[in-house]
Parts: sequence; structure tokens; C-alpha cells
Amino acid sequence: MTKTVMVGKTALCGVLCLALVGGAHAWEPQRNVEFVVPYSAGGGSDINARMLVEAIRETGMVSRNILINNRPGGSGAVGNSYTYSKRGDGHTITTFNGGQMMSMVVNDASVQLDDLTPLATLSLDTLFVGVRAESDIENLDDLIERAEQDPGGITVGGAGRGGEDHLAFAMLDDNLGVDFQYVPFDGTGDVTSALLGGHIDAAIFKLGSRVDQSMVRFLATYSEERLDAPFDEVPTFDELGYEGLELMIFRGYAGPPDMPEEAVEFWEDVFRAAAETDKWTQEYVENNGLIPTFMGAEESAEYYQREQERYRALFQEAGMID
Repeated sequence: MTKTVMVGKTALCGVLCLALVGGAHAWEPQRNVEFVVPYSAGGGSDINARMLVEAIRETGMVSRNILINNRPGGSGAVGNSYTYSKRGDGHTITTFNGGQMMSMVVNDASVQLDDLTPLATLSLDTLFVGVRAESDIENLDDLIERAEQDPGGITVGGAGRGGEDHLAFAMLDDNLGVDFQYVPFDGTGDVTSALLGGHIDAAIFKLGSRVDQSMVRFLATYSEERLDAPFDEVPTFDELGYEGLELMIFRGYAGPPDMPEEAVEFWEDVFRAAAETDKWTQEYVENNGLIPTFMGAEESAEYYQREQERYRALFQEAGMID
């Protein structure tokens, strides 16, 4: 799964090209930039944002500091509302992934997709179900057997309620023929701590969360096909005889409503350049098995609309919304 997906535009302009024209932008940051992460520190979105800041620094296109602001709570709703409150401000950006949009759909949140300004999408992610490395649950069959022995008593943790982890759990619960109990946390970092501390039996993880495989044993992946190393030993649900348990999520970025068009263009170019750096392609995307996928502001807006409808259908199929 090392292919690069190109959407909309033809070839990406290289970092050098963009750096040369960087000074010609009609808008550039005049003060420090606030990068909102609607989840707790140490989780997938937090790691994503911090790696992106390093990649942006490598491009030299942003002269001001970019400061991470973790605003966890409400499965992304707290951070989304904070970003919304910065209406018209080009100095505020936020991570915007499939989980945040799923939460909007399921929880009927006050801030919806149309209330934010899509800026870019840089990668696609997928999920796993895993247990502690020292657990006596060796494989998916063991987990199912444990749930058969204790219906509703086996706990599975995930980041948030109504997001991608919750949907992945619902698909698991609906398709394996047993009943699990879902336990939501503010972020993947909290999920990992709970699992390693023995407070939950299993957990849903995302590729981009950088979970240490020496501490967690992955039982199955929601990807369409086996991932590249170091995840190539993890079977897909389809391989294990459970068809339809496939879930890919996007990792994108947005700004507040009414962001100036010039600021949108600036951030789109910055994200495009960052996506071409070694810091991003090798240290983040390749190390996490993600699918590099660049979409600009317009393409991302159209893609998010389509994904919103797909997520709505999946949640309806799982019985989580009407």
C-alpha cells in the first residue's frame, strides 16, 4: 500500500518551486499560528499535527511559529467549536479527520462540515483492533471466544463516541456474532494507557497513532489488503473470514468559517509543499503505513461532502443513527 493517490490536479509542484514563490502570496501570517488538535496529546491527530509542523518548518514557507493547541472533548466537538469561534482568522488551522466528521453526523454537533473551511488532505489512514502484547488473547478467535464466555463483559476502548473508532467498534460488534462493550476516551493516548494498565480488554487503533507493537498485539486490520511492513503480519478481517469490515479514513486540515480566500490559498500551498518533504513522506507517512493522498482546498471540500454521506450510510447500517 505504498501507492500515491493523486486527486484533481496533475503533478505536484516540488518544494523548491513553492518556496521560490512563497514570498509572492497575497496573504501570509502576521503573528503566531494556532494549530488546533481536537483530541488529547499523544494520540493520532496530535502526532499528525506535530509531524506536519516539522514538515512545514522544513519548507521554510511559514516565518511565524505554529503552536499546537490541544482541545479534547466531545469526540472532536470542543476543538471544532473553538476553531469555529475564530471566524475569519487565517492564523487558526485545525486537524480535520474522518473521526471528527463522523462525530458531527452521529452526535448532531453544533458545528458541522459547512461551518469550517477545508484546506487540504494529505493522507488516508486505516484501523486495527488490538490487545496488550502480554495478553493471553493471541488472535481474533481468542477474542471472540472470550466474548462468548462473557457476553457484554469484554471491553473495547476507542477514541471518542460517534467517530471512526466507535464506527469500527460497531462494525466489529455487528459482524463477529458476539457482544462487546465500547469504552470511549478523549484520544488514542488515553486508550493506549487504559489498555496497557489493564482497564480494558482490547482497543481500536489507527495507523497514524504510532502505537508501539512491542506493547500492543494487533489482531486484525480494517484495511482492504495487507499493509506494508511493519504491519505486514497483521491479517485483514477479510482474510479471517469476515467480509465488509473495511474502513479507510482521511487525515485533512481545515480553518474557521469565512477564512480569507488569500489565506486559504496560502495554506493550500504550504500543505502541498509539506507533503513533499522527507520529514513527511518518510518519517511520518512511510513509518506509519499511511497512503499519501494530496487534495487541495476545493478537492477536499468535495471529497468531505461525499465522505459525509458515506459515513452516514455506514452509521445507519450499524444502527447507530436513524
